[in-house]
Amino acid sequence: DLQGPDHGPASLRAAAFPTPNFAHFDHIFVIMMENSSYSGLMSPSNPDTSYIRSLAANAGLATQYFGVTHTSLPNYIAATSGRAWGSHSDDTAQAPSFNHENLVDELQAAHISWGAYMQSLPKPGDTVDKTANGLYVRKHDPFLMYPDVYTNPARADKVVPLHALRTQLATGDVPQFVWISPNICNDMHGGAPTCPYASSTNPAYQAALYRNGDTFLKTWVQRITSSQAWRQGNSAIFVTWDEGAYNVSSPYQPLDLRGAGDSPVLPSKPVDPATGSGGDLAGGTVYGGGHVPMIVVTSHLTHRTDTTPTNHYSLLRTIEENFGLPLLGDAGDSVQVPSLAPLLAPVHGAGRR
Repeated sequence: DLQGPDHGPASLRAAAFPTPNFAHFDHIFVIMMENSSYSGLMSPSNPDTSYIRSLAANAGLATQYFGVTHTSLPNYIAATSGRAWGSHSDDTAQAPSFNHENLVDELQAAHISWGAYMQSLPKPGDTVDKTANGLYVRKHDPFLMYPDVYTNPARADKVVPLHALRTQLATGDVPQFVWISPNICNDMHGGAPTCPYASSTNPAYQAALYRNGDTFLKTWVQRITSSQAWRQGNSAIFVTWDEGAYNVSSPYQPLDLRGAGDSPVLPSKPVDPATGSGGDLAGGTVYGGGHVPMIVVTSHLTHRTDTTPTNHYSLLRTIEENFGLPLLGDAGDSVQVPSLAPLLAPVHGAGRR
């Protein structure tokens, strides 16, 4: 059953039931990629992202979209609960601390069907941190980081291997909300034996990750847009990246503070003179997640761009507006966190061009 009662924790909602200024979408698909900068992906001189650039040229493109913070995991949590909850690491032992209201709670309460599709996940609801081949990592699966999902079999069983979506697309039996996380070789992150991390000393690794991700997106965007579910209703695909590329020599410094609405300010963490540890986080500064693309493909709209600064809280806000859900956490901060509505409907105002 894709629906069910809400058994989530007490509400932390910031605002209730906003009225969207765009036409309702029957299906929303989110594809979350990894660790790639806007400039690297969108450069005309990059031969390995040709499909991504073509997609952006023919769909909606937010040109000033940003990750919320570093590293990966807090971005996924922010995009699905409206807060990073003080997380600045990929440690999956944090999972109990994410016992907060999240998008799943809202979807369940509103009887909106949902599914999370994780490439290379061994089986539905599997809480393995990392598979033996290194392809699936739990830190890129926010749904199985929430206690009220991974401890609830009815919910956990909706987090499934990606191949299940291919069957559902063919039959038209697709949930109203779909989240897709590629595996670590196809999301541009790298790190498995078959796809090493990109590094400044081996640009061939980066090129291979670009190609893998470009091919994955071409395969799955085309698979979705040619499906029965897409043809029968008004649907949208949101393609984005969790955070910008790292500076290899100093990976935990903030790389881009523009558009970092409600990004965390980290406390000072000086180097310990006795041990030499610490100093790896930019204490006392806004710890933004970097500049990444947000590409929006819809059933009925042509190319447009939006220059308004937005981030993962904007994505959550837009999903909630579409389904008539309350706004969680910083998704409800209408001062710093606008929705992605200018990419979805004719809207007059600053930032649209």
